[in-house]
Amino acid sequence: MVDDAGVLSDSTTSELETLNAQLSSSCDGAQIGVLTVDYTGSATTEDYATEAFNTWGIGSSSKNNDVLILLVMQSDQYADGDYYLTYGDGFRNTTLAKQSSAIAQTMEDQFAAKDYDGAVTTCARNVANTIADIYGVSLSGSTGNGNTVQPGYQGGQSSGCSAL
Repeated sequence: MVDDAGVLSDSTTSELETLNAQLSSSCDGAQIGVLTVDYTGSATTEDYATEAFNTWGIGSSSKNNDVLILLVMQSDQYADGDYYLTYGDGFRNTTLAKQSSAIAQTMEDQFAAKDYDGAVTTCARNVANTIADIYGVSLSGSTGNGNTVQPGYQGGQSSGCSAL
């Protein structure tokens, strides 16, 4: 986790480390990365996320089963910032790929309220539970907070935030 924007607490970092330890041991090295930045410069949120994702090499290199959650505090497109969820090719044609937009949208209310800890925790839990389902395992202590993905959602990779 890289919190360049300085918006996440130590408890969020700790929770993500716990989720990643469970994913790594139970789901072939799968990992969730989180990056917060103030601004992406001239790059779009999607391009910035893709570049960071490829540079970091999160997860298992042989399985390509990694996910990146990007939070951008200032965006040219959205007045209250932006976020993006992207994933490795190992999740292509899986539930994660089909529901990534819905999973990212679970952050919306907390992100718009500037509760970045809640937004990241909610999204990371949903991502972790979806990955666990793909691998047919259960993660201990990773229950959601009511912001869950609707079954059958057919979304794609997601960027989004409301313009308040």
